Amino acid sequence: MSTPTPAAGQPIPGFTPPLAPQAQADVVPQQPGFAPHQQSGFAQHQPGFAPQGRPFTPQGQAFAPQQQPGFAPPNPFPNAKATFGAALRSEWTKIRSVRSTFWTLLITMAITIGLSALFAFGAVQHVETGDQGGRDWPADAMSGLFLGQLVIVVFGAMAITAEYSTGMIRTSLTSQPRRGTLFWAKTLIVTLVSLAVGLICSFSSFFFASAIYSGHDVHVSLSDGDTLRAVCGGGLYLAVSALLAFGLGAILRHTAGAITSAVGLLFVLWILVNFLPESWRTNVQKWVPFNAGMQIITTHRMDDMLSPWAGFAVFAGYAAVAVLLGAIVMRNKDA
Repeated sequence: MSTPTPAAGQPIPGFTPPLAPQAQADVVPQQPGFAPHQQSGFAQHQPGFAPQGRPFTPQGQAFAPQQQPGFAPPNPFPNAKATFGAALRSEWTKIRSVRSTFWTLLITMAITIGLSALFAFGAVQHVETGDQGGRDWPADAMSGLFLGQLVIVVFGAMAITAEYSTGMIRTSLTSQPRRGTLFWAKTLIVTLVSLAVGLICSFSSFFFASAIYSGHDVHVSLSDGDTLRAVCGGGLYLAVSALLAFGLGAILRHTAGAITSAVGLLFVLWILVNFLPESWRTNVQKWVPFNAGMQIITTHRMDDMLSPWAGFAVFAGYAAVAVLLGAIVMRNKDA
């Protein structure tokens, strides 16, 4: 018995025609745990799969990974180490890579040394030869510190306020999340840099002034009495001035406010105390930051002032209070 031939266009019973090459390319085999992306309307949501490979819950609803207790986002600085040494290297790199730092410190040295030489030249013009006992020649040799401190307080304030004004403090706290470590690293770098600049200023001022003095038969030497202490004290005075401004900058987080506050404590307060009644002024002026700090560069003690090291300790105490308050503010206040 012969098998009937199907009509044209009718399928043959029991026979499945092979797929065309293009159709074969469109078929993506379903693998366990694999959810295909939507392609040409082919992929359909299968039980247990979610779009873009996101898994389903047992109830069949897609969910996104949730933050678990103890989970922390990845650190964008994976190679950074939150150590004090790493913080020091980072702060040193930031200090020396900022152009304003170089110019501020250069201007500090130029003003201090230049004005000291000018004041020294003026001091010897009206002094008779051999009449040297009435003047404090080492202090005269470092008279430029009076205005040089105005510039170095700008450096101290901007060492921390610049990061707040630009928002870079957030980056610093990301790479070094320990705020205390970051703050004290900044403090140490500011101290070392300002001390180095201060010593350069004081010794250079003294040697330039000594050369001017010698041309008028006035001779001073580092080996004379308390001269070495006075010259080293000039560097210490500038360093503490910078730290005072740094602490105020950490408290206020505003460059202009920090500089204005530092100038007010160092100069305005010193001027205002002179308007007090005589009985008050005698007891108050010795505690003013400028008067207390400047005793470290003198070799002739004034009766109504503190001794050199006691005065410097008072001046350093003002700076220490400002720095400690700045550390507290940085630890407890959002950046």
